[in-house]
Amino acid sequence: MKNMSITLRPMSANTGMEVLGIDLREPMGEQAYLEMRHALCDTGIICFHGQQLSPAHHLAFAKRFGAVPPAEFLKTPDGFPEIGIVAKQPGETRNIGGNWHSDHSFDSQAPLGAVLYARELPKSGGDTLFANMGAAFDSLSDGMKETLRGLEAVHAKAQSWHADTRPDRAVSPAELARHDEEFKDRQCVHPVVTRHPETGREILFVNPTYTSHFVGWAYAESRALLDYLFAHATSPENSCRFHWEEGSMVFWDNRSALHYALNDYHGQRRVMHRATIYAPG
Repeated sequence: MKNMSITLRPMSANTGMEVLGIDLREPMGEQAYLEMRHALCDTGIICFHGQQLSPAHHLAFAKRFGAVPPAEFLKTPDGFPEIGIVAKQPGETRNIGGNWHSDHSFDSQAPLGAVLYARELPKSGGDTLFANMGAAFDSLSDGMKETLRGLEAVHAKAQSWHADTRPDRAVSPAELARHDEEFKDRQCVHPVVTRHPETGREILFVNPTYTSHFVGWAYAESRALLDYLFAHATSPENSCRFHWEEGSMVFWDNRSALHYALNDYHGQRRVMHRATIYAPG
């Protein structure tokens, strides 16, 4: 019987696991499901190649792992409001997710994760980077760990327009002011060190896009330590690079992984479908 067991192959030393020997159009056995969930929680990402999925298959897989609400901020395919279309057209220069981040960390309840499936890919470029924030915390010194355990940080959606000044991501002063006003209340305070709700592992929970400063610290003081933590977390030792192919799908654990959609395919079209998953309750 199909999908009763799987084979796992590491993507790198600390981050990511490729799942082999499964057809996601078919029902998934309980053992295969448990092995995938364990790999996801442990390494931050599981990935698949050679899948031929309809939106219904995509959605059914995502719902096996949690609740899938309607997509926010994105267009959706007809009949599937839970699946967001992440697209960049040939004439566009700005992409979605083109910097290191954790989805919706500015909300009190961030998603469990997201499942991204390739629909149309550029001839070259468009890879996605991932970083395991459990491995990032593990590899800090004992003194730094103890310092961070006592800190909280502000995560703000409006911060994303201030955090990145690269020309291909720049916004006008008027647009910046509009975003600041529209999203001024879309922010939350989180501990800098969290525990993974399924494994209990300590996680470094900050990201360059939405984390603005530590509670009780000046922005300049915060920036010095945050920049160090961001560089450490996304180092080659704590990260991996995923190369998309036709039929590829990635499921990342948003509680313990950062991701970065590379924007290196100007003049080409890239279309992905994304289902965002929340833990029940």
